[in-house]
Amino acid sequence: MRKNNQLSLSLSAAAALLCCAQIAQAQAQDTTQLQRVEVTGSNIKRLASETASPVQVYNREEIRRTGANTVRQVLDTLTSTSSTEIRDDGNTSSFASGASGVSMRGLGKGATLVLLNGRRVANFGLADSAKDTFVNVDSIPADAVERVEVLKDGASAIYGSDAMAGVINIITRRSYNGVGASASYTFNENPSLGAQRQASIVAGFGDLEKDRFNVFANIEAYRREGYTVADVKDDYPAWHKSFYLSSFADPSLISYPGNLRVGTNRVPVAGCTTLNSAGQCVLDINGLNPVSDPARRVNLFSAGRLKVTEDIQAFAEVSYSKTTTEYLTLPMTIQAGQTARWYDGYNKLAQSVPHPVLSATNPANPTGAPRGIDYRFMDDPGLFNYDGTGKQYRVLTGLQGTFRDMDWEVSVGRNAAEADKLSRWGSRELFTAVQSGDYKIGGGNSRELLERLFPVNGSKGKNHQTWVDAKLSGELMQLPGGPLAFALGAEHRQEGVSIKSTDNVLKAQILNRGSVLIDGERNLDAAFLELNAPVWKGLELNGALRFDKASGFDGRVSPKLGVRYEVSPQLLLRGTVAGGFRAPNIPETLGQVGVTGFFNNTVDPARCATATAVSNILKTGTAADQADAALALASGCRASVPAMISANPNLKPETSKSITLGFVFEPTKNASIAVDYFKIERKNEINSRNPDYVLEREGKPGYETMISRATLTAQEQAWVDRANQMSGGSLAWQAGQLTSLLLQYENFGKTETSGVDIDVKGRVAAGSFGTLNLGVAATYALTYKAWDIDANKWRPNQVGMYENPRLKAVFSAYWNKGDWTTGLRFNYTSRTALNRDETDLASWGESACLARLKPGALPCYIDEDLRTDFSLGYTGIKNLRLTLNINNLMGDERPVNLRDGYRVRPRSYKIGASYDF
Repeated sequence: MRKNNQLSLSLSAAAALLCCAQIAQAQAQDTTQLQRVEVTGSNIKRLASETASPVQVYNREEIRRTGANTVRQVLDTLTSTSSTEIRDDGNTSSFASGASGVSMRGLGKGATLVLLNGRRVANFGLADSAKDTFVNVDSIPADAVERVEVLKDGASAIYGSDAMAGVINIITRRSYNGVGASASYTFNENPSLGAQRQASIVAGFGDLEKDRFNVFANIEAYRREGYTVADVKDDYPAWHKSFYLSSFADPSLISYPGNLRVGTNRVPVAGCTTLNSAGQCVLDINGLNPVSDPARRVNLFSAGRLKVTEDIQAFAEVSYSKTTTEYLTLPMTIQAGQTARWYDGYNKLAQSVPHPVLSATNPANPTGAPRGIDYRFMDDPGLFNYDGTGKQYRVLTGLQGTFRDMDWEVSVGRNAAEADKLSRWGSRELFTAVQSGDYKIGGGNSRELLERLFPVNGSKGKNHQTWVDAKLSGELMQLPGGPLAFALGAEHRQEGVSIKSTDNVLKAQILNRGSVLIDGERNLDAAFLELNAPVWKGLELNGALRFDKASGFDGRVSPKLGVRYEVSPQLLLRGTVAGGFRAPNIPETLGQVGVTGFFNNTVDPARCATATAVSNILKTGTAADQADAALALASGCRASVPAMISANPNLKPETSKSITLGFVFEPTKNASIAVDYFKIERKNEINSRNPDYVLEREGKPGYETMISRATLTAQEQAWVDRANQMSGGSLAWQAGQLTSLLLQYENFGKTETSGVDIDVKGRVAAGSFGTLNLGVAATYALTYKAWDIDANKWRPNQVGMYENPRLKAVFSAYWNKGDWTTGLRFNYTSRTALNRDETDLASWGESACLARLKPGALPCYIDEDLRTDFSLGYTGIKNLRLTLNINNLMGDERPVNLRDGYRVRPRSYKIGASYDF
């Protein structure tokens, strides 16, 4: 049944909703009283159902039903967001490890604006890829959230920069009186690991009407347990080892006290107690190799309101967050014949340091001649672990009121954040100490020596934003269809960003470590005007203009026009056209040292075919051959490429054009169908050229200076020689390993994304049997295309390619009866290819994958996926709510993914309770 047409899930569910709702029409009448409120996407107060822009709303009850513990987990349930965006779990290699972001429409974090109660919050203290500033959504307490509103069209005309793809407005409770507490415990089955704990307390006092004030605070604590390969290796299927990582869970030959290299043989260092069948020293590192990272968080949100007069209220908010993710890092290694390579952005040099050779007189080398060694620094395995920590706060205060039937509001506030990524790693002095014998192979080294050879290094970041804003809204005159409403306002923001690597990294004293140095400030000023005109009964026009000016750039006007036409009480047509922009951020323009790091898991088209052939042969050999097979494959098909990306003070703002066109059909009072087409085209995109794109063009004009390679090492030649010896073949490397990619942020190219959002809702009231609520939310992607800057034309459509599914859909069914609520959610993702685009088609296209990996019955694509979630709630005890969520109810594994390997997906149970005292 799961192999049917991709639209069958949405269409059949929609048909069921219409059928059920027709039955319900005779049984119940909707008596909901709509109130005029400010809706995300407009500064004019209106009825929520009247907006011309598509807005998806998740209320508190719907959030509970997802079983989510964090705001990021809530946002992952939206069909318009990308579940592959940066998250704290499993992200130790990122410049911004320890944080989770969100992206809409596949346009990245920088095009998605995250608001808290309609205003900006602090970005995380570090920038992803040392470029992308973003909101760490894990810093927002999930228990304080009243609802989430998602505006699914461009909104730069309303909110300014960063809103090209849409807006996610997280709205907290407005007031609270009394004391409440909640707690939950989430545990997993198959495997029984990765438990999550959450607890929160909310307390408030004062009644705004009676006492003329209300103050409340919500504090939330969260903890996630981590686990390693040792905990789950027996749960992994055989294909993961056969086709993804041949050395998975095997004892490592890069061991402690290590193996000397004598010719092509590995000879164990004296004192090794764990030998494999070939007599080589091995080490079990599975207990040090993380799969999921532990985390702990404390988030605080507090707000207060004071009724100054009958027409004026004062308000204030204070929020604070501390998030910590505990990262395990495998101890550093050295290997015979290898070279440490990285790019030194400070001196603009490709650095290379050969791994050390033990002298003939070294006590660990009894062979009488200098020898290379495969060795892991295990003096203290925990020496390399670190905490990715972030702190941030927001304080604001303001006044709001009415004057001559107009609403006004002014506020002033400050956001700030800081974060660090500091750990220990080997310095250049380490290799010297190993070679001289000052560092003793196999242990016996003092703590003082270890801390000197493995100094603390990394990056620290901080940012701040101070603002003042004001707005006024009201009605100007009567039109045939109703009052002409307006909103106007202005804001001033001053922001600063500082992200700096430690001095030892900037000076290239730490082996294989990338650096960053960013320090800058700027002012941003804006003014906006919005009009809402009911031209005649049923037809409403909405227009907005916003002028933004950032320091160092020309001002920019962003327009938006929306149309809403009520054809009949049952049918509403709507559409929007908008222009958007994103001003270059401080890291993109004011970086003083080009960011240096590594592009990991890169397919090198000049080496991957040979690397695969060598690996396939070596996998059939001895344990040592199998270990070398994984290294050979990684050197060509999963390469870690040193790179530098330089800031560019001459960048121009990104611009965009977006349109939405749709309808809302309500055949009955208990059923609605909303269908909205969207298209966004972003131009002058700020980015560096994609590594796959650059490598495919190696040797072509304009790309000569971007790519550098090393000469072949003795180790690489040994892999090929061994493979030829075993097979009788004549394999040969076509190129050495990549030593650097030199790139710069540029305005180039453009991206087009389009699709259809579907939102179907229905309710069946069955008298004494309760009420059944049904829903379908789906996004059907039509295009996702990038511009070929060399050919001056669109590249092939990427919809249906890796991490870019054609259809994401959620079908939900919830039943309410008295004190009980229960429901099911079916989460569907359509099939995708293994190649991301045409540049890696030769490596990961279906035919190439079949020829290269020979996976037998395993698919060279990622099959469609359906996950079922269950929820149950009970409120039959006064002031007490009990909940149970079972996510992945059927225990289904993720589809086979030969490109990125197996990932566990356990059945998850969440037990929760809340009580209002």
